[in-house]
Order: sequence, then structure tokens, then C-alpha cells
Amino acid sequence: MPAGLDPAGLRGFEHTVTRRQYLKRHERLYQRGMPLEHLFIVASGQIKTERPMPDGRPQVVGFHLPGQLLGLEALASHVYRCDAVALCDSAVCAISYAMLTSLIQQRSTLLLRFHALFGTELARQQSSMLLLGNARAPQRLAAFLLDLAAGHQAPAAPAPSFELRMSRDDIASHLGLALESVSRQLTQFRAAGLLEVQNRRIELLDAEALQAIAISS
Repeated sequence: MPAGLDPAGLRGFEHTVTRRQYLKRHERLYQRGMPLEHLFIVASGQIKTERPMPDGRPQVVGFHLPGQLLGLEALASHVYRCDAVALCDSAVCAISYAMLTSLIQQRSTLLLRFHALFGTELARQQSSMLLLGNARAPQRLAAFLLDLAAGHQAPAAPAPSFELRMSRDDIASHLGLALESVSRQLTQFRAAGLLEVQNRRIELLDAEALQAIAISS
């Protein structure tokens, strides 16, 4: 977020980061209905956001990787609209929203950067909505795996690989699929030589083929 700030602006931004918070697996970062006090940047680990459906079951809204912002859904109402839960031992940087808005009023560079990050998140959510509204199970899962790989990929890595910190139940909830569909599709991708699964580690052996599936109609 502070990219492009001069040294004085950078020092001001550092003061908005009030604490570095460590979370154990399954620990809540914030709860739906709590007042907005902080935005959060994931420093390490993974966080899921979820909210209850009309029947009371939790619906996974998204998964957040290192470098991504949390809490943006609270900007309009100043109340968090989701529960944020650590999928594994994680760390976040808590940014005082009051201090951030004060600094933004003084630094146009920071305002532009915040708008850019907000726009990126909005575009990501819109893409997810279009995918869930129109795609079949293979497309949904292929796009999801590629998105996770993009968030984890090291530039020199020979093949994208990452740990599935979320459960298959969480994946099914997020993608709007039955648990059996997720398991069956992973098995089919593995049988076709598109990926390898070892416990929770996924290695994408043919990302181009998965990309072709993700964009197929």
C-alpha cells in the first residue's frame, strides 16, 4: 500500500500499523457485526472470510493470501460483514482505519494506491461472481487452483505448487459445489496428468491445460 510515498509519508504510514497480530489455526481475526477499527494485511499464512447463509450454514466468501487486504467489506457500513478465520498459523498487520483515512487526506499518492488496491479486489470479486454464476465444476476448480498458484508462485519455480490450507469442504462452499464434486474433479485432474496431490500439497503439472479448462465454455 505505501508504494510511492516519500520518506515522511512512509513514516506516517508506519504509524498507522498499530500491531502485528498472530493467529492460531481456526482463531478468529474479527467477527461479523463488530465495528470497523482496523484493516488488515495478511503477512503470512492464510485467512478465510465467511458469512452465514439463510439456513445457518457458513458460506466461504474468499481466501486471503499474504499481501492481500482484509476488512474492505466494512468500509460502507463501518461494520465487518464477515467472519475472518485463520486457516493455519498466520500473522496479520493491523492498520488503524482512523489513522489511515487521516493520512490519506494528506497524501494523494496513498489515496491513489488505496483506490488501486480496492479496485483490484473489486475486480477479483467480480471475476469470481461471474465464474460461479456461469461455469461448470471443472472450470470452477481449474480457475480456483490457478488463482491459488498465482498467489504462491515463486518466479524461478519449475512448476506451480502450494499447500491447500483450506479443507475440501471450504473449497466446495466457496465454489458452490458439492464436496463429492470437488473430490471427484481433483481425482480426474490427477488421472489426466494435470496435477499431483501429496497430502495437502498440490503441484500443477500442466497449468496451460488447466487454463484452457478454466476459460472453456
